[in-house]
Amino acid sequence: MNLKENKVLFLATFGKKSLICCQMINIFTNPDLFRYIDEYTDLRSLCDTCSLFATLKKYIKYILKKEYSLMYYDDILFRNIVLNKIFNPLKQLHLDLSDCDNITDVSALGNVYDLNLSDCYNITDVSALGNVHYLDLGWCKITDVSALGNVNTLILIACKNITDVSALGNVHKLYLCGCNNITDFSALRNVHTLNLSYCDNIIDVSALANVYKLDLSYCKNIKDVSALGNVHTLILTKCYNITDVSALGNVHTLDLSHCNITDVSALRNVYSLNLDYCKNITDVSALRNVHLIKNF
Repeated sequence: MNLKENKVLFLATFGKKSLICCQMINIFTNPDLFRYIDEYTDLRSLCDTCSLFATLKKYIKYILKKEYSLMYYDDILFRNIVLNKIFNPLKQLHLDLSDCDNITDVSALGNVYDLNLSDCYNITDVSALGNVHYLDLGWCKITDVSALGNVNTLILIACKNITDVSALGNVHKLYLCGCNNITDFSALRNVHTLNLSYCDNIIDVSALANVYKLDLSYCKNIKDVSALGNVHTLILTKCYNITDVSALGNVHTLDLSHCNITDVSALRNVYSLNLDYCKNITDVSALRNVHLIKNF
């Protein structure tokens, strides 16, 4: 048996800037031995041995590799052992269950901080996952995401069965790339980072004026971007039907690559500007003050 396949990795990061990083790797020849981890291979217990480290146990990240993530899903006894070793699973527990076709019921996974369920095609009900901080459901066949409004970072890439995102207005980072059956995005006006690339049915973006970072690349039906002048970072790559960008002069970072625009005179105050393959532009004299420019 390959020992590398049986590593249990606990990555402890103390502080937001990761100034102190402690890594403990324990190799077992039998995955079942994980049930009987020595107390000093459990970082929470280690922190309890010294008052100086006691508060650090709140910041340990428990990152379970896929085989142990699957054990967490399948085995209630193993799940309870893991939960008993973690100070706060909602802030510390990371699971990778991607590409697991056998997963159908995720009701036991609601107390996880970081949960990857991408390509789990047989999941239909995600109502129990509303408290997960980082949730990847990319390429899943779910339809109802109404319970996920409190998720901080939500990845729904290519979830083509979703039609209603009205409950997701409080999500901080939301990725809806390729969700072609959504037509109304007006509820997402307060999302900080919003990726709507390849959403072919989006036409009206006027409600998205307050989004901080907005990716609308490959949205071929968008014509009017006059409401997006206060967006900080705006990506409009290959939005072929956009011709007027005169309202975008206050955007900080603007990507107009492969667009059919001709007049860029209003963009003199943009900090970073990408005009790659904008072959209809002939005059860039107004852009001398742009800090970073990529063109032609």
